[in-house]
Amino acid sequence: MRFRNSIHLLMENFKHVYKLLLYKVIIALLSAALITAFVLPEIREILDSEIVKGIIENAKNFFKALVSWEEGLGSAASYLRAIFGVNGEGGLLRELGTLIASMKTEIVLVCIGIIIVYLVTRFVDTLFYFSIGSTLNDKMATYADTPFATAFISNLGKACAYAGLYVPVVFLFDVATIAICCLILMFMPLLAGLFLSMTLIVVCQSLKLTFTGPWMPAMTADNQPLREAIHYRNKREKRQVSKVFSTYVATVYLVIILNVIAAVATFGSALLITVPASYFLFICQQYVHYYTMKGKDYFITYEGVATNPDFGDSEHFFEYIEEGEKAKEQLETAEPETIEVPVEEQNVSEQQ
Repeated sequence: MRFRNSIHLLMENFKHVYKLLLYKVIIALLSAALITAFVLPEIREILDSEIVKGIIENAKNFFKALVSWEEGLGSAASYLRAIFGVNGEGGLLRELGTLIASMKTEIVLVCIGIIIVYLVTRFVDTLFYFSIGSTLNDKMATYADTPFATAFISNLGKACAYAGLYVPVVFLFDVATIAICCLILMFMPLLAGLFLSMTLIVVCQSLKLTFTGPWMPAMTADNQPLREAIHYRNKREKRQVSKVFSTYVATVYLVIILNVIAAVATFGSALLITVPASYFLFICQQYVHYYTMKGKDYFITYEGVATNPDFGDSEHFFEYIEEGEKAKEQLETAEPETIEVPVEEQNVSEQQ
């Protein structure tokens, strides 16, 4: 039900996919330009060195010697010795390694610059996702078609607060996931390592979506501050965590398979649609899960409204009824509070 409703919302609001595509292309070009500005000077310094020029020249002479009968294999071997060294003597490659090691400070600064560019890019991306989520929320709640510019400006403060917490948390989580995958690939056979690494990536991404997914809908649909949005509010919502997680696991696998097929079958052309559609599908799922947990009705299409009489958790429906009956009994058995009436009002009532 939740996955089907998310697909319906994706298709009903497919225009946002093209907005995501245009936005991601612009951001990717800007990010590539900034990263090039950091990396290019250091790469140029290495490429312009005499050591690299010597490696390139010897490599050219090696291939010429292989196809030329005049110089012979002895000359080809001498060119290889110049590049790789022989009998413990350092060749040009060892000198290149020494050159790179002498540039440790520059390399560290370049890596820091790349990380900063990446975090800024993710921050700006998140602002865009928040605005798309706000327009989607208006469509689900009242079927209102809010302009993107209006949603972006009106939610800029909340979006910055959300992105300020979400981006660092997700970055550290992803770095930890990649580090564990690298360790798995280093100490396990290739096929087993790839299997476990992919499984770990899917599980970790699903966990991330499960626990960060309600933040944005809570801030846009219920105007909650970020401090309140990051917590599950009651037992009913906590009981649905497993269902939300399992839905995300299936969706992450489906998205990976769809994008791999699109990349192979169309030589990457279909990725222009499938990649932004994948991002928007996850946004739709975040709002469907949130509306379902909160027991809110929402528009799927103009004529279709999703209702949640059991707050989206039919497995515990009767438990919710029992909890409601207990709360009702407590209200009925509670002693009414005594209300003090001012003396002047008592006299007036007696005269009447």
